[in-house]
Amino acid sequence: MDYCPVRPRALAVRTISEASPDLAASLGLAPDRRALGLITATSDDALFTALDQGTKASPADVVYARSFYAGAAHASGPLSGECIGIYAARDPAEIDAALTACLAYLENEAWFYAIGVGTGGDDVIFFPHVVAATGRYLAPLAGVAAGAPIAYLIAPPLESIIGIDAACKAATVRLTKWFGPPSETNFGGGYLAGDQPACEAAARAFASAIADVCAAPRTARDARGGGEAPSASVARGGNGVRAGATGSAQPARFRALATGERFAIKPDHLTHLVDDTTLVVKTHPRIALRGKIDFLQSAILDAQVAADQEQARGLVGELGELLELARALVGAEVTGKPLAPFRLFGMSPDEVRDATHHTQELYGVPFMYPDVRQGPVIAKLNLARAVAREAELSALAAFPARGPGDDHDHHQVDADADVDSSATTGSPIAPPGRPDLCLALNRISSALYLLACKYVAGRYDGTRRPRGPVRGWRPPR
Repeated sequence: MDYCPVRPRALAVRTISEASPDLAASLGLAPDRRALGLITATSDDALFTALDQGTKASPADVVYARSFYAGAAHASGPLSGECIGIYAARDPAEIDAALTACLAYLENEAWFYAIGVGTGGDDVIFFPHVVAATGRYLAPLAGVAAGAPIAYLIAPPLESIIGIDAACKAATVRLTKWFGPPSETNFGGGYLAGDQPACEAAARAFASAIADVCAAPRTARDARGGGEAPSASVARGGNGVRAGATGSAQPARFRALATGERFAIKPDHLTHLVDDTTLVVKTHPRIALRGKIDFLQSAILDAQVAADQEQARGLVGELGELLELARALVGAEVTGKPLAPFRLFGMSPDEVRDATHHTQELYGVPFMYPDVRQGPVIAKLNLARAVAREAELSALAAFPARGPGDDHDHHQVDADADVDSSATTGSPIAPPGRPDLCLALNRISSALYLLACKYVAGRYDGTRRPRGPVRGWRPPR
């Protein structure tokens, strides 16, 4: 069956610079959290995941998030939708950063999907969503540490129960929260915790089980999860089966990509390239690239914390843009889908590159050598830039230029077959196999240098130009 995306929409967005004392008391706000951001949307679960995304781009907290009874089809007004969310923060800049990340995630990531039932044209709508790294809002609700992945699975009443059961059976996950139907919107579902590949497998099984119900809703038969055939049964011995920890035979669920060897239990020295059938060694170039991108995210976040401590609100928000782009790189690399076009600080990738060559004209700062007297923000920005450059080199190694006649290089699998394959000259100067990833990492490096120049130039509100000279490059004599 085809899964048709049902894209949520934000209906109304507003900010309040300073909440009234009575409203602040009603919301239980801390004395230093009086700036508010409010949003309504057409889909509650989509908005809740998007609100969580905002907490990863800003120090803002989600202080209120509720679904409306009966759902968007019975909303109380044209701007009500299905839910409302409220952020609270120390100042409007933090609210703006949270809302920007929230809206981007709502529109581009947090989609419901629909499957048609029968010939009447009616659709079953469901939410088979994986949050790769939970923020400060969803993590405590799901009973996991911030940064841990979860599968956020929602569907109509019967379908949600069938789907949750299939998801729990399909992967090594645990159900940390069950939403028994009916909810305010008459749906059900739950949060499942596990590593990211397990959460993705659970989400696929959830969707597959719902599709099975939609295909024959009134056929009284045993429910089927993801990948199960009508007469599925557990294999007992023979080819493709290995003994588990207890010595009993189990289906050989895992497969090594390089050799085709199958395992009932995933070996610790192997990891998922895409799914259970593409296990690779952890030194694989694409796994090394993922580690570099993780390191880059950490370095950007570290610089963001330093900027926040220095009250450089604008810099916190701009680093948040870089963090969102770095996170998008992960999904694009794993799925093989092209990275969406991006802008940084309102500039195109080409404009970012050009700006790095004109920092003297733009900010009064020559090509700069970082100095100890410029403080921790500059040191951390420079470190993050170095990590971005290393990540770019890892991307070039993981996705080298393809030779003549190559449909895939030896680092790729079917999941990324739709990557641009125009570079077939085999020349050392041919474009890499994933030019989108390499370009983004290159521009993140350039953008970090621009932010350092702006910071030294005193371009951020709340900061003064750091003491000490700006040591620039001079031509050799």
